[in-house]
Amino acid sequence: MNAPSDINPVHIVVDGEECLSNIFLSQDDIDSMITRFRAISGRPFGEASPVLDMDLSEFRTRVSVIGNPLSAGGLAYAFRKHAKNPWTLPKLINMGSMTPLAAGLLSFLIDGQSSILVAGGVGSGKTSLLAAMLLEIPQKYRILTIEDTPELPLEILQRLGWKIQGMNTKSAVGGADAEIRPETALRAALRMGNSTLILGEVRGPEVKVLYEAMQVGTSGNSVIGTIHGASTRAVYERIVNSLGVPAASFRATDAVVVCQNVRISGTMGKKKRIVQIAEVTGGDWDERPDADDIFNDIMLFDAAQDKIIATDLLDKGQAELVNKIAHKWGLSVDEASLNIKVRAMIKETIAEAGKEHHGFAEADMVAVANNMFWFYMEKERNDAGKVDLQVVFDRWNGWYRDFVDKNK
Repeated sequence: MNAPSDINPVHIVVDGEECLSNIFLSQDDIDSMITRFRAISGRPFGEASPVLDMDLSEFRTRVSVIGNPLSAGGLAYAFRKHAKNPWTLPKLINMGSMTPLAAGLLSFLIDGQSSILVAGGVGSGKTSLLAAMLLEIPQKYRILTIEDTPELPLEILQRLGWKIQGMNTKSAVGGADAEIRPETALRAALRMGNSTLILGEVRGPEVKVLYEAMQVGTSGNSVIGTIHGASTRAVYERIVNSLGVPAASFRATDAVVVCQNVRISGTMGKKKRIVQIAEVTGGDWDERPDADDIFNDIMLFDAAQDKIIATDLLDKGQAELVNKIAHKWGLSVDEASLNIKVRAMIKETIAEAGKEHHGFAEADMVAVANNMFWFYMEKERNDAGKVDLQVVFDRWNGWYRDFVDKNK
């Protein structure tokens, strides 16, 4: 809703396509909305603070408002409605955002307690992917989330059995003085014991605290956060050059996943795609290395095929991050590769079931399927003394066929 409202109709975006409506709001409508939003959020809004960012939890909608003097024509609004049901990796597979192999790789990296940054522009699907990745964290781990505007489906995941504690912080744009600053919330989270740490967005002074924690290992199991950046280079330059994190500290990042709105075949239509999964290299670094020298691409988007495909690093078992997790778990390179492939087959099986009956790709059904995978992993280790992943998949697949038949 652009200013001034009397000459600009409401614009609606559905599935990436923008529609021009015949709805015009009066000035009274515009003014009454900001009065209510200011009261609901408890955040200041006026000439001294002309930006308001808030969440309408009842409607699962994020609201952004700008006014004078930032918007000379008056008040302008943007409403972003969250998905009714949480995103899952199988749903993203069915949407074409990723392949089963990419889903299997991400599941492996998350289970391996990697520190991951999810990058992309506004509306590229960062938060949707982050929400889907939460389902890949084993339920035995505690999860702490830090957000300035709540977007992650915490209550739904809590009802499904995850141990999640949300922490709300001061908005990066505006916000009341009484609200907790992100870096304060982060320090508090680090004192709450070993937990998987989820940052809604990495963008301010808290990033230095974050990397200090990642370097000394006090962050717990892993750290996953989103950041604005169209490429791995953009992420590195923003964190090191703009936010002041030493280049050597950036090595605490294990992987960067890049999301983009892709124009398929050059058409005007845009689709959300994961276009890059890259690892941060080890070895010796210069004092300020070039961004092109510190990333290895594990998977890259192929525009001609409209999908992300594995590079030789993954195909040949040469990815440093995969090998690091394999070493930590006591696996060979071949066993780690098979682990990723089995996870990919599981995600593909769930996605195929979700095509026929959408409920099987929803969070509640995916949570049950993931829990059974971990159950069969533990059972195989206890019964045989080691894990035969083919046996694990066969048992899981047999169970899942029965599960689908009973829940159709």
